[in-house]
Amino acid sequence: MKGPNPFAALEGGSDILSVRKDESRIFNGLLEATGAGQSSMILVKGGPGSGKSAMLSAFKEEAERNGMLSPYVKAERNEDIRAVAGKLCQDGALLAGTIAKEAPDGIIGLVRVLERMASKRHFGVIVFIDDLDIMRKAEEHLPQIWRTLGKSKVSFVVSITRGLKISLPENAKLMELRPLDEHDANEMVERALKKGPPKMGEECMNSIMTDTQGNPRLFRTACRFVYDKLRDNERVISKGHYLAYLPYIMSMLGREWFGRLYQEIPASEKAILAVLASSEDGMHVSDVAKRLKKPLGPTTALMKRLLDTGQVVKLDRGKYRVFARLYARYAAQRG
Repeated sequence: MKGPNPFAALEGGSDILSVRKDESRIFNGLLEATGAGQSSMILVKGGPGSGKSAMLSAFKEEAERNGMLSPYVKAERNEDIRAVAGKLCQDGALLAGTIAKEAPDGIIGLVRVLERMASKRHFGVIVFIDDLDIMRKAEEHLPQIWRTLGKSKVSFVVSITRGLKISLPENAKLMELRPLDEHDANEMVERALKKGPPKMGEECMNSIMTDTQGNPRLFRTACRFVYDKLRDNERVISKGHYLAYLPYIMSMLGREWFGRLYQEIPASEKAILAVLASSEDGMHVSDVAKRLKKPLGPTTALMKRLLDTGQVVKLDRGKYRVFARLYARYAAQRG
């Protein structure tokens, strides 16, 4: 019997740190500094499926194991700083077993309130804000956070998708989440399947890596869908299994993820995605403009918006591709 789907158990949590060892070391440094009264910040940057939210969840678990008060909020689009600070204050109060008597109107007030909450039972505070860059006036909030660093036991871990035109201070680190490499993928599969059976064949894993281009969420999800379709007596997950189940995988990805991702962008950006999807090696923005018979300037601006939302990645100066081949296939079908 193949048993419950082991890839479903890899949806975030502390297990992610086993294949993100460099990131784990950086966060451990922040933990030690915060406990010593030297607050700092980590800015986690990555596109769709890169593991930002899973990383923050894993860091939060680690922080709580180390005696830190760890309020967490996922920002909503165009939400203002007062609303986010209020939710962080409420979450901190629940974790500290107290009552939030104050509603801070910004970062400085939030730091003061959380520091008081943590003073009796915790070694410090680490605040987690997921998707800060979709908040209203996002670029104004990071400098507000930086002004509080080094002056308290309140550190911050913040995730963003798009690049913000701000230089980081010395006590803030940028953590850009890279795609999985072959070693990471092997480790993830071995951790899921353990001794087996079934085991995953090398050709199958290479095919999934090629189509997902190492995107952590997409790789894990494709493996989960392949496992869903296996018969109970299968001992090896082969490339043939993957190719046979690919229509099912695409259908499920459309329902669970790609459909929402695709619908978030306007028709003008969808047209660019459809053109990019025709080339696995990527295209220069000038060639995209020619294919669409559009001026180069507006096409470049739209490509920048796609880059900011993580739907495309930059390969070289002026050259881009869709972030993963499976998503390119979906965009081509929709376009």
